[in-house]
Amino acid sequence: MSKLIRELLVEHAHLTDALLNIQRIGVHTEQGRSLLMLARDELLSHLQKEDAELYPVLLKAAKSDEQLQGTLDKYAKDMQTISASALAFFDKYGSCDQKEGFENDCRGLIKVLCKRIRNEEAVLYKKYDELMD
Repeated sequence: MSKLIRELLVEHAHLTDALLNIQRIGVHTEQGRSLLMLARDELLSHLQKEDAELYPVLLKAAKSDEQLQGTLDKYAKDMQTISASALAFFDKYGSCDQKEGFENDCRGLIKVLCKRIRNEEAVLYKKYDELMD
């Protein structure tokens, strides 16, 4: 397994753990809000790393692989929706004023992110490692 994929996997695990802790603690506490903003920053950093290091390799390979290009197009479209939802969640609950609906929204975000993480790890990360061999 490549160094990049190992790093991204660790980031996935850390982000998932952070969201589960936020859900457990809630946003009504200073600790919960602090963890929420930290998770937001970690997600943005993770996405930037994928954009800078993972996707260029995959996009280069997709130039000669129509199936991979289709997969990347699908993942890019999906990620736009997920990113918008995640950022809206962080913005909504980042202030100490908003608490209503937090548990349901947090569960929904965790579910969507966990599904995306599983898919990325099974498809994109696997393909990246194949290309790097």
